[in-house]
Amino acid sequence: MKEFFIVIKHHLNPTTNVGENKTLPVLMLDKDGEPLEFESKQEANDFVEILNLNSNQNFRYEVKQIGRKVIRMQRVSED
Repeated sequence: MKEFFIVIKHHLNPTTNVGENKTLPVLMLDKDGEPLEFESKQEANDFVEILNLNSNQNFRYEVKQIGRKVIRMQRVSED
């Protein structure tokens, strides 16, 4: 299974965050409305570093790895 990396944007949810600092995680999309994906972790980290440096509204960005975990199911015989 191939690994790839996505970017999550965290920001304060103004409708449910009265007096609290709970963030709302949002998946970043590309120009076509698809999840923004990177093939290398370094490329994703470089992009997130730029986003975090340029954030003037206290948004926080992070990289998440997708496609690495594999769930294997074992068939139970019916004897």
